[in-house]
Amino acid sequence: MQALYARSVTGEGRHIAVSLYHALSDWMNVPYLQFVYGGKVPARSGLNHPTIAPYGAYACADGKSVLFSIQNEREWAMLCADALGRPDLATDPRFASNSERVRNREALDAEILPIFASIGRDDMAERLRAAKIAYGRVSTLEDVASHPQNRFVSVDTPTGPVRMLAPGALVDGGVPAFGPVPALGEDTARLRQEFSTLPAAE
Repeated sequence: MQALYARSVTGEGRHIAVSLYHALSDWMNVPYLQFVYGGKVPARSGLNHPTIAPYGAYACADGKSVLFSIQNEREWAMLCADALGRPDLATDPRFASNSERVRNREALDAEILPIFASIGRDDMAERLRAAKIAYGRVSTLEDVASHPQNRFVSVDTPTGPVRMLAPGALVDGGVPAFGPVPALGEDTARLRQEFSTLPAAE
């Protein structure tokens, strides 16, 4: 978008190269700045956010988890009243601000975790949606395998066809075709012949 906008102003195109490393390291700027300028090494916290609470994955009654984040005090109050059924938590002095919630994370989780553990993931997700809280289901492999948007390809193998998830990109609107998986040693002679004719390295 930036390149298209610049072209509309300057009339010149741009070449854009994206590095996966740099794209992901950019997401690390907050802990990077805390480390470089503050000498702090944030503790690893999995899907939990080190400086926002509550923010993370919470296990539900069916063993599946939902990830949600609270970004401000309005959302905190709505979570407590509408999703947790505990409006009193919003005014508890231990949780009166994000700083207090982070400081008292163990006590906060002691209040929240049992509520999530008593409700199935999809029901809790619906509560969060109704309360206008940002959330997402943490997918299990079962969820991935049965996802309605899956595209599949069939690949022949020595033991029969295997149905696999198709690659993310479509080529000219279609899923790329895949050749069969060779049997163990099937191409050994051909490959040895091919590479034995390579010129010697100088």
